[in-house]
Amino acid sequence: MKNYIEEFSLDCVLNEELIRGLAINRYSKGDFIIQQGETPRYLFFLIRGKIKTYKTSDDGKRLILAFKEKFDILGDIEFVQQAPYINTVEAITDVQILTIPIHTAQNYGMNHLPFVQFILQRITEKLYVNSNALAFNLMYPVEVRLCSYLLSVSIDNRTVSNQDLKDAADLIGTSKRHMNRVIVDLCNQKIIERRKDSILIVNHDRLIELAKHNIYEEGIR
Repeated sequence: MKNYIEEFSLDCVLNEELIRGLAINRYSKGDFIIQQGETPRYLFFLIRGKIKTYKTSDDGKRLILAFKEKFDILGDIEFVQQAPYINTVEAITDVQILTIPIHTAQNYGMNHLPFVQFILQRITEKLYVNSNALAFNLMYPVEVRLCSYLLSVSIDNRTVSNQDLKDAADLIGTSKRHMNRVIVDLCNQKIIERRKDSILIVNHDRLIELAKHNIYEEGIR
């Protein structure tokens, strides 16, 4: 815990009460860290691993908002608004997260100016990106969205499992038929290679080029 606090300079924004409330939680690939619509119980700090954030519509359709593997706060908007979680966050690798109970953050954080400024700065950045992400990402053709998705879920930039492809069409906002046509085209261009249980990235540089340097991880440019 001490190492994480020092690594991410959390002692500059958290007071002693908030630091005492910290706990380390670990999640495996496929675990839900946050589920859309749930009542918040914790404020989360992503410290290790990679996650994906997506939104589910009333008719059950899902759309990727972002992939993240750098330090980030999860549940900050809902913490300030005292509202249910607005997105789902899922681990796509093994993940380590620091948590602070919501009641601890409310009781000891809202009167601590560095913490409040830190939360508001993160929220401002997140609202800007998320308010544009849904419409902005859909402006790209399916090829760009699929290439970006493959890069984001690939293992060591080489392999994408069939499990990760299972819901890909839904998450990038297209049909399975259209997605499969794009996969065939990428295979014909020798950018990827389809195997029995996975997709192998053959030409990583070309995939990055087609993905516009990965729209899901770089955000709005």
